[in-house]
Amino acid sequence: MKMRKTFLLLSIPLLTIFSCTNESTASTTATQITQSDAVSKFNAAIKKVAMIKDPNPTLPRTSAELSDEKKDMLIPSAKELIASTGVTFAEIEKQTENDREKILKWAVKVYGDYNKQMNQNYKSQN
Repeated sequence: MKMRKTFLLLSIPLLTIFSCTNESTASTTATQITQSDAVSKFNAAIKKVAMIKDPNPTLPRTSAELSDEKKDMLIPSAKELIASTGVTFAEIEKQTENDREKILKWAVKVYGDYNKQMNQNYKSQN
């Protein structure tokens, strides 16, 4: 009986340690999957916006400029992409002051960093 109690008392901390280790691994994997999905969504949004032609542009624009409507189309996927790095939506709003330009610049940076990392991983495997 005493042996059983000792075994149970020792098994509780061990189970807790193993449980926490598994949770941190699972959350890291979930974040990576989320970031991959967010990159795919942002990429799809960019392609969708690129396919839309402005029928009557109100102002002459360079090829790098986007209309307000196109920016609005990109914002939801841009925020998701930024959030996939672990930043909360509240923090995104606070740091960018909900400025579309700042949000899009941040998302493009995350997008570029992600693609750079994927290219490095690919090169290191080959």
